[in-house]
Amino acid sequence: MEASDVFAIAAHLHVLLRRKTGRVTDTEWLATNADYAQAIVRFSREKAASDGHAELLTWADKLATAIPRMGAAAAPKPLLQTVVEQLRAGHAASTPAGSPQSSGFMASTLPSVLGATRPEDGDEARYVGGIR
Repeated sequence: MEASDVFAIAAHLHVLLRRKTGRVTDTEWLATNADYAQAIVRFSREKAASDGHAELLTWADKLATAIPRMGAAAAPKPLLQTVVEQLRAGHAASTPAGSPQSSGFMASTLPSVLGATRPEDGDEARYVGGIR
């Protein structure tokens, strides 16, 4: 069973729970977190027994069979880590080694018409000091 199959089961159960019991679930979390999925399976089975919703029981059983495979899937990388890796890979490919523009940003200076001094002129004044 693939991750998309588990997500489809979780989405179907989410819709059933919303319609039959008014319970709102987090579908993505339900498809990836085994503890949360166990709690929702338990809740679904209780509601199926008490309110007579046989369809809830069927989908709760499907999710229960998918729970052992949730732990087998690799946890996704945090978004920040993914972005940093992509930026580093792109930056390393576009900037030759030893380039003076190693940061990827241009020197931040204001035009002299605003009264700011430029660091290239040899003046040690800071940006804030130049606009006072």
